[in-house]
Amino acid sequence: METKKFATNQERVDCVLKASAARNAKIAAQLATQPKKTAKTTAKKQKKALSKAALQRLELERQEAAKSKVEKLAESIKRRSTVSGKHDSVVTQVDTVKKRNAPVKKAKLNPIKKVKQQAPMPRGDEYAIQEARNAERSKQFQRLFKQAETIRNRLDKIGNREATKLHEGLRDCYGIYEFVENHNDPDIFYNTIKAYYQATLIKIQSNTPDEGLLARFIFPMRKDEDNKRYNKRISEYGTVIRYARETGVAKKDFIKWYTGTTQTRILEKARKSATSDNKDKLARAKIALLRYFDIREEKPLGHFDYPEFLAAKQVHLPDDLIFVICRGVRKFNRDVHFDPENPAATRVPMAEISALHFIPPNVDLINDIITRVARELVPNIDDIEKQIEDKTEEVWAHDMTGLLMERELGAAYKSADRWADRMQAAMAEDQVAFEAKRRKIQKLRNKARK
Repeated sequence: METKKFATNQERVDCVLKASAARNAKIAAQLATQPKKTAKTTAKKQKKALSKAALQRLELERQEAAKSKVEKLAESIKRRSTVSGKHDSVVTQVDTVKKRNAPVKKAKLNPIKKVKQQAPMPRGDEYAIQEARNAERSKQFQRLFKQAETIRNRLDKIGNREATKLHEGLRDCYGIYEFVENHNDPDIFYNTIKAYYQATLIKIQSNTPDEGLLARFIFPMRKDEDNKRYNKRISEYGTVIRYARETGVAKKDFIKWYTGTTQTRILEKARKSATSDNKDKLARAKIALLRYFDIREEKPLGHFDYPEFLAAKQVHLPDDLIFVICRGVRKFNRDVHFDPENPAATRVPMAEISALHFIPPNVDLINDIITRVARELVPNIDDIEKQIEDKTEEVWAHDMTGLLMERELGAAYKSADRWADRMQAAMAEDQVAFEAKRRKIQKLRNKARK
C-alpha cells in the first residue's frame, strides 16, 4: 500500500474530498441498480399493526418533540436533583411544565355578603386620639344625663301609689348604673353629679356611694317626706341596684325580680352579702400587708441596733412587729439642695430621724393599726393578689409602697380639708360666703400639693 505524500495541507484535503465523492457515487449507483419494493399499506392499517407499547412510545416522542430546550433542560436538572436545579429561572420553567401537564380544576367560590364597615377613628398623634376618646365619652355621658333627667321629671309627676311607674323608674335607673359601671371611666360620671350638687348648694355626705349619688339624682324628694326619710329611701334604692348588679340581674328582668323578691328581702340579702364579702376581703388584705412587710424586711428604709433583751419586751407577737414613735428633723446644711429636674447633679439633703418611744405590746393596738392600713388595700385586693403571681417580689413590694403612700396621702388630705372647712365654717357669716371661701382655699391647697 502506497502512502501518498502531499506538499501542502490543501492538497491533502482535496484528495480526501475526491475519494469521499467517488465512494458516495459508487454507493448511489449500486442502490439505483436494485429493484424497489412498494408496500401497499395505508396509515390506518399501519396504526392497527402497531402494538400498544409502540403507540405509547410514539406519544412520548411527540411530547418530547413539543417541549422547548429550556423545558428539557429543567426536567433533566430536576431528575438529577442537583443544586443548579434550584435556580430561579429553572424553577420557573419546572412550574410551567407542572401547570401545563396538571389538569385544571375549577373551584367553586361561595359569594361573600358585604358587611357594613364602621368608619375607623382618625389616627393622628396621641393627643388627637385622646381628644377623640374624651369627646366620645362626653357624648355618652351627656346622653345618660338626659335620660336621667327625663326619668326624674316623669317620677316628679307621679303619686305615691303609682307603684308600676316607680318600678319602671327604678329599672331605668338600674340600666344607667349598669352602663356606667361597665364603662372605663365611671368616676367622671359620678364626679359630674357631685359637681352638680355643689353648684346647687345641696348638702350630700362625703361617703355617699356611687349608686346612692345616681339614685339621689334621679328620684326627687316627695312632698310628704322629710330629709331623714328621703335619705333612707335613696339609700335603699342604691342598695337594691347595687345588689342587682352583683347578682347579675338583666335590665329586662329587673321588675320581675324586684317584685318577686320584695325590697325588704333584697335589703336583707344585700346586707349579709356585703358584711361577709367585706370581712373576707379585709382578711385577705391583712395577709397581703404582712407579706409586704416580710419582703420589705430584706431592704428596709433604715435600721439601727438595740439591745436584744430590751427589744424582746417590745415585740408584738406573733408577727414580730415593733411600733416606734419617731421624730424627723432636717439637717441644717444650707450648701446642699436638691433639684428635681436634675437629680444626678445635686446631693440629696438628709434628715435625722430619731426613735423616741417604743409602744408596748398590745393586741388591740396592733389589730387597729393593721386593720386601718389593710382597709386601704381592700378595693384593689383582687388585683394585688393577681400581681403577686405575675411580678417578682421586689417589683411587687415597690408597687405596694406606692399604692399605700397614695392611699394614705389621700386620706390625710381629706382629713385636713375636713378640719379646715370646719374652721372656715365657724368664721363665715352664711353658707354662700363659706362656699366661696372654701373653693378659693381648696384651689390653693390643690396647687400646693402638686
